[in-house]
Amino acid sequence: MNTIAVLTDFSERSVHATRFAMHMAKKMKSKVLLFSMNTVPANQQLVTAGGLPYLMDFSNELADFTLRMELDLQNRSFPGAFLPEVTFNNEGPEIVDIMTAIMKNGEINMIVTFPSRADDLATYILSDVCTRVIDWAAVPVLVIPESTAIKNFEKIAFVSQLHEEDINSIAELAGLMEGFAAELMIAHLNEDPSDICVQKAEEKLTRDLYQKLNYGGFYFRSIPDTRVRKDWSWLNANKKTDLLAVVQQPGEQMARFFKRGQHSQVTYHITTPVIILPKRP
Repeated sequence: MNTIAVLTDFSERSVHATRFAMHMAKKMKSKVLLFSMNTVPANQQLVTAGGLPYLMDFSNELADFTLRMELDLQNRSFPGAFLPEVTFNNEGPEIVDIMTAIMKNGEINMIVTFPSRADDLATYILSDVCTRVIDWAAVPVLVIPESTAIKNFEKIAFVSQLHEEDINSIAELAGLMEGFAAELMIAHLNEDPSDICVQKAEEKLTRDLYQKLNYGGFYFRSIPDTRVRKDWSWLNANKKTDLLAVVQQPGEQMARFFKRGQHSQVTYHITTPVIILPKRP
């Protein structure tokens, strides 16, 4: 059985991300494995309270958090419904320890994380913490905003760069989300619709989708993206997107994409959950 790894810090945002991951695990018939991503550099940190030092045991805090989330899942579920196993791993809380443990676990097929208190989703994805997680991960990384409703995905948008290997990433995404039976929009943000080479690349991707992708409910859209001021309105055209999927790109390209909509006069924030897929050959 596959496992969803969830990075937590015991905040309300991590509670929401954990609830979302558990909801996904019910649909995907997966386990949930919690990690403490606390900023303190060791499992036991010497702190001072009232002038007296004492040891704060983060493994106990994670165990308590895990039990609380497990009981929360039971209270939110119908009697007899499948409930994913919820456990914890007390490696860490340094990122290097967490990611090492995740990479050694062959059952983990997704990592779930969330923006920190001060960050919106785009800022967090481009932050050093999230970038390190994405760079080290060999599995998709899902970022859950605090405002995301806990419900099934109905529409997923995959942003294609018209790369040869995009078809592999789309197939991986379709397999990962098979339990949701969501419609899958493969979108190309076309900055030059008149370019013949771009048109041919779009036609090739469309052929590959229908010839190689074994997934119902998908379609391709070439979305004109010629305006100087970019925004995220295309995500909600016709039907609101519940999940945005992108393939990991070099830092400059990731920044250019996620900063779209940020201008001196107005900022359009992205509030849709984002899943970053590792680049596959």
